[in-house]
Amino acid sequence: MGLLTRRRASCALSMSALLALLPACEPLSDDMDFVRQEVQVTTRSTLVPPADAAPATLKVMAWNVKYGAARIDFWFDYWGDRVQMTKQEVVENMADLYRLVNEYDPDILMTEEIEVNSRRSAYYDMVQGMLEGTSLNYAAYIQTWNSRYIPSEGVGRMDLGNAIFSKYPIKFAERIRQEDRTDQDALTAKFYIHRMIGRAVIDVGAGRDVAAYVVHTEAYDVDGTKGRQIQQIYDEIKKETLPFVIGGDWNELPPTAIKLVGFPDEHPSSIGTEYEQPPYTPEIMQKFYDDFVPWVSLEAYGTTEADQKRYFTHTVAGPLRNDEQGNPQFWNRTLDYLFVTKADAWAPGGADVLQEPGRQGIQSDPQLLSDHAPVVGTWVLGGGTP
Repeated sequence: MGLLTRRRASCALSMSALLALLPACEPLSDDMDFVRQEVQVTTRSTLVPPADAAPATLKVMAWNVKYGAARIDFWFDYWGDRVQMTKQEVVENMADLYRLVNEYDPDILMTEEIEVNSRRSAYYDMVQGMLEGTSLNYAAYIQTWNSRYIPSEGVGRMDLGNAIFSKYPIKFAERIRQEDRTDQDALTAKFYIHRMIGRAVIDVGAGRDVAAYVVHTEAYDVDGTKGRQIQQIYDEIKKETLPFVIGGDWNELPPTAIKLVGFPDEHPSSIGTEYEQPPYTPEIMQKFYDDFVPWVSLEAYGTTEADQKRYFTHTVAGPLRNDEQGNPQFWNRTLDYLFVTKADAWAPGGADVLQEPGRQGIQSDPQLLSDHAPVVGTWVLGGGTP
């Protein structure tokens, strides 16, 4: 989910004061005014050779890691009172994330809401941290938010984005600009996130290249921006000539989702504010299921809420808070996905949502690590039998 500014008057005052102090040649916020831009590939300090030099299958994971905040309630997240974390909190939370990644051991990992130089996460470099803390060797950081100062609640410096990690060499990486929201005042828009499609070309050996995409669309827009961003994602991968996997947080429900409103983690204080969840439009996801191969088919997703619960990927509140019946909250909707090229396939039994310990052999509890669960699967290149 996204971060919006809230206190307009105090923001304007803070902005005026700051503009008087900072040199005009150093912009407060990067507008990221481009269409496509190549991004740098970073590497692990000591490379770890993959077990298979020319794999027929690749284990993949997509995970919104909530900027290493685990279940800390920030001021925009379940209406908590936190604005930043201590370095120790970030180090401990990220160690828990690395542990789960190592337990699943993906060949390709797509992350959303990862930070490298933000005040709220104690300026911790989570991209290099993920490389050093796992057996992933290469990373492409897809920066989406670069503000020297966010004039709201003392948030301050923000350097956030998505990332694509791989055990295999990333030959090329780029970020593709998405449409900005039009339903915000000028001050908020100036310091708001700029959504990107991240793309990487990965050499998986034996002369084969594959593409990996990471996406994260709008959450609270009321002007249809999310729908246009999702259409752009579809158009972009439809043009891809390489075998590809795409993963991320679409902030949208599957086309056959049963529950569309009234989620138990909607905080009462959000109703009537810019944080109230806009209506979902799940029908816009149908084209992805029609034209690509989802990690969980609509048939497997089921036709009842009880069936679909197995594949829910998101909850704001989490297990540390109870629902209206007094039970610990659980994942309550599906917003995260994996798709591969129509010519490829997912290995039977490997496609899943890591909702709790025991799923796909993990020991960590994802419910305590982020407000999103990892979505995982074994990608069968060429659609053959693994």
